[in-house]
Amino acid sequence: MIGRTTASQLLRSFRLPNFRMMWFSDATASSAEQMEFLVLAWFVLTETNSPFLVGLFAALRFTGTLLSPYYGILVDRYDRKRLLAGARMVFAVAALLVMFLSATDQLQVWHVFVLVAVVGMGRSFDNVTRQTMIADIVDRRDLSNAIALTRNGRDATQIVGPVIGGIMLGRLGMSWTYALIAALYAVGALFASRLSLPARTPIGRRSIIGDLAQTGRYVRREEVILALLLLAFIVNLTGFPLNLGLMPVFARDVLGTDSAGLGQLLGAYAIGGFLGSMTIAGLSRMRRPGKVMLTASIAWHACIILVSQMKWFGPSVGLLLVIGVAQSFAMVTMSVLLLAATSPELRGRVMGLRSLAVYGLPIGLLVSGAVAERFGVPVAFLINGGLGIILTAAIATRLRGLWRAS
Repeated sequence: MIGRTTASQLLRSFRLPNFRMMWFSDATASSAEQMEFLVLAWFVLTETNSPFLVGLFAALRFTGTLLSPYYGILVDRYDRKRLLAGARMVFAVAALLVMFLSATDQLQVWHVFVLVAVVGMGRSFDNVTRQTMIADIVDRRDLSNAIALTRNGRDATQIVGPVIGGIMLGRLGMSWTYALIAALYAVGALFASRLSLPARTPIGRRSIIGDLAQTGRYVRREEVILALLLLAFIVNLTGFPLNLGLMPVFARDVLGTDSAGLGQLLGAYAIGGFLGSMTIAGLSRMRRPGKVMLTASIAWHACIILVSQMKWFGPSVGLLLVIGVAQSFAMVTMSVLLLAATSPELRGRVMGLRSLAVYGLPIGLLVSGAVAERFGVPVAFLINGGLGIILTAAIATRLRGLWRAS
Protein backbone atom coordinates (compact mmCIF):
# COMPACT_ATOMS: atom_id res chain seq x y z
CA MET A 1 0.00 0.00 0.00
CA ILE A 2 2.86 2.37 0.81
CA GLY A 3 6.05 2.86 -1.17
CA ARG A 4 9.48 2.65 0.39
CA THR A 5 10.64 5.62 2.45
CA THR A 6 14.03 7.18 1.68
CA ALA A 7 15.78 10.04 3.41
CA SER A 8 16.22 11.95 0.13
CA GLN A 9 12.46 12.05 -0.37
CA LEU A 10 11.64 13.60 2.97
CA LEU A 11 12.43 17.31 2.46
CA ARG A 12 12.37 17.56 -1.32
CA SER A 13 9.75 20.34 -1.42
CA PHE A 14 12.07 22.58 0.63
CA ARG A 15 14.29 22.88 -2.43
CA LEU A 16 11.77 25.42 -3.73
CA PRO A 17 12.22 28.96 -2.29
CA ASN A 18 8.48 29.62 -2.57
CA PHE A 19 7.66 26.54 -0.55
CA ARG A 20 10.14 27.51 2.16
CA MET A 21 8.59 30.98 2.38
CA MET A 22 5.07 29.53 2.51
CA TRP A 23 6.09 27.00 5.14
CA PHE A 24 7.55 29.66 7.46
CA SER A 25 4.50 31.87 6.98
CA ASP A 26 2.20 29.01 7.93
CA ALA A 27 4.36 27.95 10.88
CA THR A 28 4.44 31.39 12.49
CA ALA A 29 0.73 32.08 11.92
CA SER A 30 -0.17 28.62 13.22
CA SER A 31 1.95 29.16 16.34
CA ALA A 32 -0.05 32.29 17.08
CA GLU A 33 -3.35 30.52 16.41
CA GLN A 34 -2.55 27.63 18.77
CA MET A 35 -1.45 29.93 21.58
CA GLU A 36 -4.51 32.11 21.05
CA PHE A 37 -6.93 29.18 21.26
CA LEU A 38 -5.49 27.96 24.55
CA VAL A 39 -5.42 31.42 26.15
CA LEU A 40 -8.96 32.38 25.16
CA ALA A 41 -10.49 28.95 25.86
CA TRP A 42 -9.00 28.98 29.34
CA PHE A 43 -10.22 32.55 29.87
CA VAL A 44 -13.80 31.66 28.86
CA LEU A 45 -13.80 28.52 31.02
CA THR A 46 -12.48 30.23 34.14
CA GLU A 47 -14.78 33.24 33.72
CA THR A 48 -18.00 31.30 33.00
CA ASN A 49 -17.41 27.75 34.30
CA SER A 50 -19.61 26.59 31.38
CA PRO A 51 -18.63 23.77 28.98
CA PHE A 52 -21.38 24.96 26.63
CA LEU A 53 -19.92 28.47 26.42
CA VAL A 54 -16.47 26.97 25.78
CA GLY A 55 -18.04 25.05 22.91
CA LEU A 56 -19.73 28.24 21.69
CA PHE A 57 -16.41 30.10 21.81
CA ALA A 58 -14.74 27.37 19.76
CA ALA A 59 -17.65 27.33 17.27
CA LEU A 60 -17.41 31.09 16.72
CA ARG A 61 -13.86 30.63 15.44
CA PHE A 62 -15.40 29.14 12.29
CA THR A 63 -18.04 31.74 11.46
CA GLY A 64 -16.58 32.23 7.98
CA THR A 65 -17.14 28.66 6.84
CA LEU A 66 -20.56 29.47 5.39
CA LEU A 67 -18.88 31.97 3.06
CA SER A 68 -16.14 29.54 1.98
CA PRO A 69 -17.62 28.86 -1.50
CA TYR A 70 -17.55 32.62 -2.16
CA TYR A 71 -14.00 32.79 -0.80
CA GLY A 72 -13.05 30.08 -3.30
CA ILE A 73 -14.26 32.29 -6.15
CA LEU A 74 -12.14 35.19 -4.88
CA VAL A 75 -9.10 32.94 -4.58
CA ASP A 76 -9.54 31.80 -8.20
CA ARG A 77 -9.96 35.39 -9.44
CA TYR A 78 -7.43 37.51 -7.54
CA ASP A 79 -3.80 37.61 -6.34
CA ARG A 80 -3.52 34.83 -3.77
CA LYS A 81 -0.34 36.17 -2.21
CA ARG A 82 -1.94 39.51 -1.32
CA LEU A 83 -5.07 37.80 -0.07
CA LEU A 84 -3.09 35.58 2.31
CA ALA A 85 -0.83 38.37 3.60
CA GLY A 86 -3.82 40.65 4.15
CA ALA A 87 -5.75 38.06 6.14
CA ARG A 88 -2.81 37.41 8.46
CA MET A 89 -2.27 41.10 9.07
CA VAL A 90 -5.93 41.39 10.13
CA PHE A 91 -5.28 38.64 12.68
CA ALA A 92 -2.33 40.63 14.05
CA VAL A 93 -4.45 43.76 14.48
CA ALA A 94 -7.20 41.80 16.28
CA ALA A 95 -4.59 40.28 18.61
CA LEU A 96 -3.30 43.75 19.47
CA LEU A 97 -6.85 44.76 20.41
CA VAL A 98 -7.17 41.80 22.80
CA MET A 99 -3.78 42.68 24.28
CA PHE A 100 -4.92 46.26 24.91
CA LEU A 101 -8.20 45.20 26.52
CA SER A 102 -6.39 42.74 28.75
CA ALA A 103 -3.67 45.19 29.74
CA THR A 104 -6.28 47.77 30.75
CA ASP A 105 -8.41 45.20 32.65
CA GLN A 106 -11.35 45.76 30.29
CA LEU A 107 -11.49 42.34 28.63
CA GLN A 108 -14.82 40.55 29.11
CA VAL A 109 -16.23 37.30 27.77
CA TRP A 110 -18.52 39.07 25.31
CA HIS A 111 -15.49 40.90 23.88
CA VAL A 112 -13.89 37.52 23.22
CA PHE A 113 -17.00 36.18 21.52
CA VAL A 114 -17.34 39.21 19.22
CA LEU A 115 -13.66 39.33 18.27
CA VAL A 116 -13.44 35.59 17.70
CA ALA A 117 -16.53 35.71 15.46
CA VAL A 118 -15.06 38.54 13.37
CA VAL A 119 -11.63 36.93 13.08
CA GLY A 120 -13.35 33.62 12.25
CA MET A 121 -14.57 35.20 9.01
CA GLY A 122 -10.95 35.76 8.00
CA ARG A 123 -9.68 32.43 9.28
CA SER A 124 -11.80 30.47 6.80
CA PHE A 125 -10.57 32.76 4.02
CA ASP A 126 -6.98 32.13 5.12
CA ASN A 127 -7.55 28.35 5.01
CA VAL A 128 -9.03 28.37 1.50
CA THR A 129 -6.20 30.55 0.19
CA ARG A 130 -3.26 28.67 1.69
CA GLN A 131 -4.62 25.23 0.78
CA THR A 132 -5.14 26.28 -2.84
CA MET A 133 -1.70 27.88 -3.11
CA ILE A 134 0.16 24.65 -2.40
CA ALA A 135 -0.78 23.33 -5.85
CA ASP A 136 0.57 26.60 -7.37
CA ILE A 137 3.95 26.13 -5.71
CA VAL A 138 4.83 22.45 -6.30
CA ASP A 139 4.39 19.94 -9.11
CA ARG A 140 1.53 17.46 -8.93
CA ARG A 141 3.90 14.55 -8.22
CA ASP A 142 5.17 16.34 -5.10
CA LEU A 143 1.75 17.29 -3.71
CA SER A 144 1.83 14.55 -1.08
CA ASN A 145 5.24 15.62 0.17
CA ALA A 146 4.38 19.33 0.17
CA ILE A 147 1.04 18.92 1.93
CA ALA A 148 2.57 16.59 4.51
CA LEU A 149 5.46 18.98 5.21
CA THR A 150 3.04 21.90 5.48
CA ARG A 151 0.94 19.90 7.90
CA ASN A 152 4.13 18.86 9.68
CA GLY A 153 5.02 22.49 10.34
CA ARG A 154 1.56 23.22 11.68
CA ASP A 155 1.69 20.11 13.85
CA ALA A 156 5.05 21.23 15.24
CA THR A 157 3.53 24.56 16.22
CA GLN A 158 0.66 22.71 17.91
CA ILE A 159 3.29 20.99 20.05
CA VAL A 160 5.13 24.17 21.00
CA GLY A 161 2.32 26.75 20.86
CA PRO A 162 -0.01 25.36 23.56
CA VAL A 163 2.90 24.57 25.89
CA ILE A 164 4.40 28.06 25.56
CA GLY A 165 0.95 29.65 25.73
CA GLY A 166 0.05 27.75 28.90
CA ILE A 167 3.33 28.59 30.62
CA MET A 168 3.27 32.27 29.60
CA LEU A 169 -0.36 32.64 30.64
CA GLY A 170 0.40 31.20 34.07
CA ARG A 171 3.59 33.18 34.68
CA LEU A 172 3.33 36.44 32.71
CA GLY A 173 -0.38 36.90 32.25
CA MET A 174 -2.62 37.41 29.25
CA SER A 175 -1.26 40.75 28.01
CA TRP A 176 2.33 39.59 27.45
CA THR A 177 1.14 36.34 25.95
CA TYR A 178 -0.97 38.27 23.45
CA ALA A 179 1.94 40.55 22.58
CA LEU A 180 3.78 37.46 21.32
CA ILE A 181 0.66 36.24 19.48
CA ALA A 182 0.32 39.55 17.62
CA ALA A 183 4.01 39.53 16.67
CA LEU A 184 3.79 36.00 15.28
CA TYR A 185 0.78 36.88 13.12
CA ALA A 186 2.64 39.90 11.74
CA VAL A 187 5.68 37.78 10.87
CA GLY A 188 3.40 35.30 9.09
CA ALA A 189 1.96 38.14 7.01
CA LEU A 190 5.47 39.34 6.14
CA PHE A 191 6.58 35.92 4.88
CA ALA A 192 3.38 35.59 2.83
CA SER A 193 3.98 38.96 1.18
CA ARG A 194 7.39 37.77 -0.06
CA LEU A 195 6.03 34.85 -2.09
CA SER A 196 6.60 34.87 -5.85
CA LEU A 197 3.85 32.81 -7.46
CA PRO A 198 3.71 31.76 -11.12
CA ALA A 199 1.35 33.67 -13.39
CA ARG A 200 -2.13 32.19 -13.75
CA THR A 201 -4.58 32.44 -16.61
CA PRO A 202 -7.50 34.49 -15.29
CA ILE A 203 -10.75 32.54 -15.09
CA GLY A 204 -13.76 33.69 -17.03
CA ARG A 205 -15.87 36.18 -15.11
CA ARG A 206 -19.40 34.89 -14.73
CA SER A 207 -21.86 35.63 -11.96
CA ILE A 208 -21.21 34.29 -8.49
CA ILE A 209 -24.28 32.09 -8.81
CA GLY A 210 -22.98 30.77 -12.13
CA ASP A 211 -19.59 29.95 -10.60
CA LEU A 212 -21.21 28.14 -7.69
CA ALA A 213 -23.55 26.21 -10.01
CA GLN A 214 -20.63 25.11 -12.18
CA THR A 215 -18.73 23.91 -9.13
CA GLY A 216 -21.77 22.02 -7.83
CA ARG A 217 -22.24 20.19 -11.14
CA TYR A 218 -18.56 19.30 -11.21
CA VAL A 219 -18.61 17.85 -7.69
CA ARG A 220 -21.72 15.77 -8.40
CA ARG A 221 -20.00 14.22 -11.42
CA GLU A 222 -16.81 13.36 -9.54
CA GLU A 223 -17.56 10.59 -7.02
CA VAL A 224 -14.19 10.76 -5.29
CA ILE A 225 -14.43 14.52 -4.71
CA LEU A 226 -17.99 14.18 -3.42
CA ALA A 227 -16.94 11.44 -0.99
CA LEU A 228 -13.99 13.50 0.25
CA LEU A 229 -16.16 16.55 0.91
CA LEU A 230 -18.70 14.46 2.84
CA LEU A 231 -15.96 12.86 4.91
CA ALA A 232 -14.45 16.28 5.60
CA PHE A 233 -17.80 17.32 7.08
CA ILE A 234 -18.00 14.17 9.21
CA VAL A 235 -14.54 14.43 10.78
CA ASN A 236 -15.18 18.08 11.60
CA LEU A 237 -18.54 17.19 13.14
CA THR A 238 -17.32 14.30 15.28
CA GLY A 239 -13.50 14.25 15.41
CA PHE A 240 -12.18 17.76 15.95
CA PRO A 241 -14.42 18.80 18.89
CA LEU A 242 -12.05 16.67 21.01
CA ASN A 243 -9.04 18.98 20.64
CA LEU A 244 -10.59 22.18 19.27
CA GLY A 245 -13.28 22.67 21.87
CA LEU A 246 -13.73 20.35 24.83
CA MET A 247 -10.15 19.55 25.79
CA PRO A 248 -10.02 22.38 28.39
CA VAL A 249 -13.12 20.92 30.06
CA PHE A 250 -11.70 17.39 29.94
CA ALA A 251 -8.37 18.61 31.35
CA ARG A 252 -9.90 20.46 34.28
CA ASP A 253 -13.02 18.47 35.17
CA VAL A 254 -11.92 14.89 34.40
CA LEU A 255 -8.14 14.93 34.80
CA GLY A 256 -7.96 17.72 37.39
CA THR A 257 -5.09 19.61 35.73
CA ASP A 258 -4.38 23.31 35.04
CA SER A 259 -3.54 25.42 31.96
CA ALA A 260 0.00 23.98 31.82
CA GLY A 261 -1.44 20.45 31.87
CA LEU A 262 -3.84 21.44 29.11
CA GLY A 263 -0.87 22.61 27.07
CA GLN A 264 0.79 19.21 27.54
CA LEU A 265 -2.35 17.36 26.43
CA LEU A 266 -2.71 19.47 23.29
CA GLY A 267 1.02 19.14 22.73
CA ALA A 268 0.80 15.34 22.84
CA TYR A 269 -1.99 15.43 20.25
CA ALA A 270 0.21 17.62 18.06
CA ILE A 271 3.26 15.38 18.48
CA GLY A 272 1.19 12.52 17.09
CA GLY A 273 0.16 14.70 14.17
CA PHE A 274 3.79 15.69 13.62
CA LEU A 275 4.91 12.05 13.52
CA GLY A 276 2.10 11.12 11.13
CA SER A 277 2.72 13.94 8.68
CA MET A 278 6.49 13.39 8.81
CA THR A 279 5.92 9.73 7.92
CA ILE A 280 3.76 10.68 4.93
CA ALA A 281 6.30 13.30 3.80
CA GLY A 282 8.99 10.63 3.61
CA LEU A 283 6.97 8.22 1.48
CA SER A 284 7.93 7.88 -2.15
CA ARG A 285 4.32 7.09 -2.99
CA MET A 286 1.07 5.88 -1.50
CA ARG A 287 -0.74 3.42 -3.78
CA ARG A 288 -4.18 3.56 -2.18
CA PRO A 289 -4.49 6.81 -0.21
CA GLY A 290 -8.28 6.42 -0.16
CA LYS A 291 -8.00 3.22 1.88
CA VAL A 292 -5.39 4.79 4.14
CA MET A 293 -7.64 7.79 4.78
CA LEU A 294 -10.72 5.69 5.62
CA THR A 295 -8.77 3.37 7.91
CA ALA A 296 -7.16 6.31 9.72
CA SER A 297 -10.52 8.04 10.16
CA ILE A 298 -12.07 4.98 11.78
CA ALA A 299 -9.02 4.54 14.05
CA TRP A 300 -9.26 8.21 15.03
CA HIS A 301 -12.86 7.86 16.17
CA ALA A 302 -12.20 4.54 17.92
CA CYS A 303 -9.54 6.25 20.01
CA ILE A 304 -11.98 9.04 20.90
CA ILE A 305 -14.19 6.34 22.41
CA LEU A 306 -11.20 5.20 24.47
CA VAL A 307 -10.56 8.77 25.63
CA SER A 308 -14.11 8.87 26.99
CA GLN A 309 -13.06 6.17 29.47
CA MET A 310 -9.83 7.91 30.61
CA LYS A 311 -9.46 9.31 34.12
CA TRP A 312 -5.66 9.51 34.42
CA PHE A 313 -3.33 12.14 32.99
CA GLY A 314 -0.45 9.92 31.80
CA PRO A 315 -2.49 7.41 29.76
CA SER A 316 -4.53 10.29 28.34
CA VAL A 317 -1.36 11.91 27.01
CA GLY A 318 -0.34 8.64 25.29
CA LEU A 319 -3.78 8.13 23.77
CA LEU A 320 -3.91 11.68 22.45
CA LEU A 321 -0.57 11.07 20.73
CA VAL A 322 -2.08 8.06 18.92
CA ILE A 323 -5.13 10.13 17.94
CA GLY A 324 -2.80 12.76 16.49
CA VAL A 325 -1.14 10.16 14.25
CA ALA A 326 -4.49 8.86 12.97
CA GLN A 327 -5.84 12.38 12.44
CA SER A 328 -2.74 13.34 10.46
CA PHE A 329 -2.96 10.33 8.14
CA ALA A 330 -6.66 10.99 7.56
CA MET A 331 -6.40 14.73 6.87
CA VAL A 332 -3.17 14.79 4.84
CA THR A 333 -4.33 12.04 2.49
CA MET A 334 -7.70 13.81 2.18
CA SER A 335 -6.00 17.04 1.06
CA VAL A 336 -3.69 15.22 -1.35
CA LEU A 337 -6.57 13.38 -3.00
CA LEU A 338 -8.73 16.49 -3.24
CA LEU A 339 -6.07 18.70 -4.86
CA ALA A 340 -4.89 15.93 -7.19
CA ALA A 341 -8.41 15.02 -8.32
CA THR A 342 -9.57 18.58 -8.99
CA SER A 343 -9.07 20.44 -12.27
CA PRO A 344 -6.62 23.36 -11.80
CA GLU A 345 -9.12 26.02 -12.89
CA LEU A 346 -11.58 24.87 -10.21
CA ARG A 347 -9.20 24.31 -7.29
CA GLY A 348 -10.04 27.48 -5.41
CA ARG A 349 -13.77 26.85 -5.63
CA VAL A 350 -13.51 23.18 -4.68
CA MET A 351 -11.27 24.07 -1.74
CA GLY A 352 -13.93 26.63 -0.83
CA LEU A 353 -16.42 23.76 -0.61
CA ARG A 354 -13.83 21.83 1.38
CA SER A 355 -13.71 24.68 3.88
CA LEU A 356 -17.51 24.81 3.90
CA ALA A 357 -17.35 21.26 5.23
CA VAL A 358 -15.59 22.72 8.26
CA TYR A 359 -19.04 24.01 9.25
CA GLY A 360 -19.52 20.56 10.71
CA LEU A 361 -17.10 21.67 13.44
CA PRO A 362 -19.14 24.53 14.95
CA ILE A 363 -22.22 22.28 14.82
CA GLY A 364 -20.27 19.50 16.53
CA LEU A 365 -18.83 21.91 19.09
CA LEU A 366 -22.22 23.31 20.05
CA VAL A 367 -23.84 19.88 20.30
CA SER A 368 -20.87 18.38 22.14
CA GLY A 369 -20.73 21.34 24.50
CA ALA A 370 -24.43 20.98 25.32
CA VAL A 371 -24.07 17.22 25.89
CA ALA A 372 -20.95 17.77 28.03
CA GLU A 373 -22.75 20.36 30.17
CA ARG A 374 -25.71 18.07 30.80
CA PHE A 375 -24.13 14.60 30.93
CA GLY A 376 -20.38 15.21 31.21
CA VAL A 377 -17.59 15.43 28.66
CA PRO A 378 -16.91 11.63 28.60
CA VAL A 379 -20.44 11.04 27.28
CA ALA A 380 -19.91 13.68 24.57
CA PHE A 381 -16.68 11.96 23.47
CA LEU A 382 -18.37 8.54 23.45
CA ILE A 383 -21.19 9.77 21.21
CA ASN A 384 -18.78 11.54 18.83
CA GLY A 385 -16.56 8.50 18.42
CA GLY A 386 -19.41 6.09 17.75
CA LEU A 387 -21.21 8.43 15.34
CA GLY A 388 -17.99 9.12 13.42
CA ILE A 389 -17.36 5.40 12.83
CA ILE A 390 -20.94 4.80 11.65
CA LEU A 391 -21.01 7.74 9.22
CA THR A 392 -17.54 7.03 7.80
CA ALA A 393 -18.49 3.40 7.14
CA ALA A 394 -21.74 4.50 5.48
CA ILE A 395 -19.97 6.82 3.01
CA ALA A 396 -17.27 4.25 2.24
CA THR A 397 -19.99 1.72 1.45
CA ARG A 398 -22.08 4.09 -0.69
CA LEU A 399 -19.27 5.82 -2.65
CA ARG A 400 -16.87 2.98 -3.37
CA GLY A 401 -14.73 4.94 -5.81
CA LEU A 402 -12.83 6.33 -2.85
CA TRP A 403 -11.43 2.86 -2.08
CA ARG A 404 -9.75 2.80 -5.50
CA ALA A 405 -8.55 6.41 -5.47
CA SER A 406 -4.81 6.78 -6.11
